[in-house]
Amino acid sequence: MHMTLDSAFSPGALVGHAGYILLVLSMIMTKMLWLRIIAIGAGILQAIYYGVFLHDPVGTFWETIFTLTNVAQLAIIAYRNRTARFTADERAFYDTAVPTLEAADARKLIAAGRWMTAEPGTVLTREGENAPVLAFIVSGEVDISINGKKVGDCGAGSFVGEISVSSKMPASATATVRTPARYLGFDRAFVLQTLDKHGEIGTALELAFRQGLRDKLLRTNTAMATAGAMPVTP
Repeated sequence: MHMTLDSAFSPGALVGHAGYILLVLSMIMTKMLWLRIIAIGAGILQAIYYGVFLHDPVGTFWETIFTLTNVAQLAIIAYRNRTARFTADERAFYDTAVPTLEAADARKLIAAGRWMTAEPGTVLTREGENAPVLAFIVSGEVDISINGKKVGDCGAGSFVGEISVSSKMPASATATVRTPARYLGFDRAFVLQTLDKHGEIGTALELAFRQGLRDKLLRTNTAMATAGAMPVTP
């Protein structure tokens, strides 16, 4: 078929271009839900392009199959999200730590962890050693110390060990439970593997770590300012 400027921008061609643009856009989505939604839009436009403008039954058939496949996958995502159930502690983790995740992915992440309790004096991370567990505190208070000197604390809604785990370096501080605590713990190897995959769950964890680090710096600076020390800068 001879291609001209007019044919390249004809109504039919514009429909085809729009379909391919949506298809490319779907491939750069980080959330599977939006990937499926945009892919469905691309499939519909391509089916129209092949069927109405090119009169190509083969192309129309396969674009229809592509669209229906994504509709089915979208229905599965909706079903999994609808059937995901959370306890009060699990909901606290979901809403505070990873609110950007689909409910089904949050359910999957929680299932990979272990709910644990810790008595006062329990050391969650030790300065100079790799944090074995990433802990999300649901209740209780934890003291943060460096060289034996308290520099801050954290409580419900905070991660402990995220800097050591995400940086693959030894912990820069010791975290000691001050009051009875309950937390959701994730093995170091699991977290590292999840982060390395750069999937939706890993992206959500990275975002949570950045938010948590900012909050910790603010609390530490406030405590050190009260004590007359120099503030910490990121």
